[in-house]
Amino acid sequence: MYTETWLPKHTLGRIVLLGALAFMLIMLWIPIGEMFVWSFFVKEPGIQEFAGLQNYREILLDDEVFRKSLQVTFSFALMVVPGVTIVGLLLAMAVNRIANVTVRGFFTVAFFTSYVVPLVAVALVWRYIYLPGKQGLLNVILGWIGISPIRWLTTSDWALRSLAIVRIWKDAGYAMVLFLAGLQSIPKVYYEAAEVDGANGWRRFWNITLPLLMPTVAFVVVVNTLGAFLAFTEVYVMTGEAGGGGVRGGPNYATNLMAFHIFNTAIAYSHEGYGSAMAAIFFVIMVSVGYFQYRFIRATFEY
Repeated sequence: MYTETWLPKHTLGRIVLLGALAFMLIMLWIPIGEMFVWSFFVKEPGIQEFAGLQNYREILLDDEVFRKSLQVTFSFALMVVPGVTIVGLLLAMAVNRIANVTVRGFFTVAFFTSYVVPLVAVALVWRYIYLPGKQGLLNVILGWIGISPIRWLTTSDWALRSLAIVRIWKDAGYAMVLFLAGLQSIPKVYYEAAEVDGANGWRRFWNITLPLLMPTVAFVVVVNTLGAFLAFTEVYVMTGEAGGGGVRGGPNYATNLMAFHIFNTAIAYSHEGYGSAMAAIFFVIMVSVGYFQYRFIRATFEY
């Protein structure tokens, strides 16, 4: 009697799949499990005592820096995710209109290159672009059109926006490639039928392009939201001691993103139990946000 199984039929496929599952278990799920266990302990150098819900109680009721970091992280995501999605889609639509395959490939590679460059290198370059006064390239360009120099990384108003601009610049090329693949998979007969019916460009986009791109849009939104929530390198490389004075995550906690705050608490200051409780709370928030985002997007545009 034949019984269905989730394992591949071929032996090599089973080996590869089981190897991947073992890798995920060892490198991802076991550490996540340890994080939840440690969150119930006071775990510091030379100290490991069971604390129950003490860490959670202190974080949720008394830790203002945690709440500030959570607010900063959501603000960062609300700038990055729409920016990456909109810029990526606009770039994809522009590149898709290029008839010459060679030219289209050139622009695709050119925009995608920013994504494959290591984020540390990107952050270092942008740190110099953001230099204050007339030292920074961006302020020099703004001076050409009569805009006064901006203190990009050293003021609370601009520091987080500056990091968001870097993340949008880096990730838009990846979103563009995904959207480009989605656009090219849409049958042209739909657009031809819409033109015959007299639909203008906006109606064709809203009624054909966007609904058929919704799986791609959902993927881009969820992946970039998780990426924004886990942003760390920009803060470490571009702010504080590295970016022009003060402490990293400043000024006034304006760029103290949650991943960096958890790193500071658990690693830099060795409060491993308290940092694990922060990470556990943030893990639940990330999973919940990603799930509801996906369900909302699919439900809103499902026809």
